[in-house]
Formats: sequence, structure tokens, C-alpha cells
Amino acid sequence: MPVGEVGLRRGALARRVVGLAVAAGALMPAPAALGATIEVRPGSNALQKALNQAHRGDTLRIHDGTYREAVVINKRVTLRGVGGRPTIDARCDNRATFRVNSGGVTFDHLMVQGAGENPSQGPYPSEVDVENVNTGTIHDVVVRDTCGDADHGAEYGINVFNSGPVVVSNDRAIGGFSDAGIYIGGITDTGGDALKVVSNATFLSHQGIIIENSGANGIIQVANNNSHHNTIPGVETEAAIGIFINNSDDVRIRNNTVQNNGELGVDISAGSDDNRLIDNTITDNPTDLINEGAGNCGSGNTIGTRAGNPLTPCG
Repeated sequence: MPVGEVGLRRGALARRVVGLAVAAGALMPAPAALGATIEVRPGSNALQKALNQAHRGDTLRIHDGTYREAVVINKRVTLRGVGGRPTIDARCDNRATFRVNSGGVTFDHLMVQGAGENPSQGPYPSEVDVENVNTGTIHDVVVRDTCGDADHGAEYGINVFNSGPVVVSNDRAIGGFSDAGIYIGGITDTGGDALKVVSNATFLSHQGIIIENSGANGIIQVANNNSHHNTIPGVETEAAIGIFINNSDDVRIRNNTVQNNGELGVDISAGSDDNRLIDNTITDNPTDLINEGAGNCGSGNTIGTRAGNPLTPCG
């Protein structure tokens, strides 16, 4: 039943039910407890109220409508849009529409917008800001900048920084970001699993996807993305690029389509070494590939114009 804008539904196997079962003469634990489901509908700070009420492992079913708030997430929960694609809009007053401070958070089927410059909250305004977490999933989320030019709007659609094997999948960054639709930075230890940027579409921003200052024990896969028509001016001096690999090693770049970007298709900077490009289509950009790193290899790619060091064949 609804409680204000938030309704709580808990099944018979809801949270932290501890039990024992006897089977074949042995003492066996009961099945693991399930988290609660919280129904959320538009209202004043409805999402943050629901999060405050939620416990670790709960699912927030976010019903269609517009939620005019910025949200901080400090516990492992799932936020799932239902009945359409609900919109979460920070109204240009906050540096991040979603700020994620906990591992294991899952986003699914949402529209996120409205992040903007707010010097009191720090730099790098982002629609979904994920920093210093061990895991997480951002799936089927549409991000867009609605707060104006490069000096006031969001720099990033999805920002993942200094984190573990987060999955960024099937998302769309649909424009206006003054640095990148998807930014992945400072990934140096993913615990043997991969941070994945897969099956996303990024367009009409300054750059589509940036992988920066990453490597060491960080495993990063960039696969099956479509990065195109990223042409707008940016806050940094770099060119308008489809995929930018900057000071990052051992990135696996597979089966991406990178076309019609403003200046470069794929840019691999000096100091970005031992990256692998396999089965990508990189065409119709003023310069399709520039490789200034060492030990970068390629196999099965369709690439038009090239500059810098040649790719060696991947073994």
C-alpha cells in the first residue's frame, strides 16, 4: 500500500529471514532472503525519501513521471524504471543528478538529466556520478545535458572513476556533454574481473567515450558501442573524438562502430600502450585512427585514414 509517494511491498521471503530446513536427515539453511520492493511515484523528493527508507538489497520500482531532485545513494539497491521511462531531473542546481557512493548499485531503464555547474559541490558535473565503488551496473539509462553551454551544463553523462568492475551497458548518451557521454577514469584494480563499457550509443557530445589514466591491474573492455556525430565544443583542448584512450594501457576495444565524429574517430594518446583493437569499424571521420602509443595492435578492423604509429597485428 502507498505511504505518501512511497509504497513498500515485502514478500514472505523478504529481508533477513533466517531459517533452517531438514532434508534427508541433514540440517540445511533455508534459501537466502530476498530484498523488499518499494514502489515510488512522483512527489516532493520521492526518490530520496524512498532511498532513506530502503535497506541493503531492496529494489525501488520507479513509476513513470518526472522526479525533480538530485539523489545520493549510500547503500546497495536497484533503481528500476517501470510503466514507461521515468525522468530524474536535477534542474541544473546540482553537480550530479545521481551521486553513487556505494558498491552494488544497479540502474535500469531511466532518463537522467539536469546536472550542472555548482562550484560548492566540486568539479565535473555528471548525470550519473559513480566514484570509489567496488561494483555496480548502469543499464538502459538515457542521459542528456539540459543545462546549457559548456560553461554551465554537464561535462559527463556517465562518470565512473577509481572503481572496480562496474558494467555500463545498453545506455544512450544523447547529447550536449562538454567532455564525454561516457567517462571512465582512474581504473587501476578491478580484482581480476573486467569493467565493461558495452552496447552503448554516444552521440552529439564533444567526445563519445573516454578511457583515461587507467591500466595496471584494471581490466577494461569497450565493445559493441556506437559512437558517432560527437562534434560540439568542449571544456578541454582535445579534439572532438569518438573514442579517446588517454594514458591508459591494456584496454580491449572490440566491435565498435565509430563514424562521423568531429575530428577523430579513435585517438590513442602517447603513453597509452598495449591496447588491442579487434573487429572495429572506424570510418568517415576526418582522421579515423591516430595511434601515438607503443605496442598497440589491431586485427579485423575496417579503418579509413590513419596517423601516428602503425598498429601491429594482434596475435
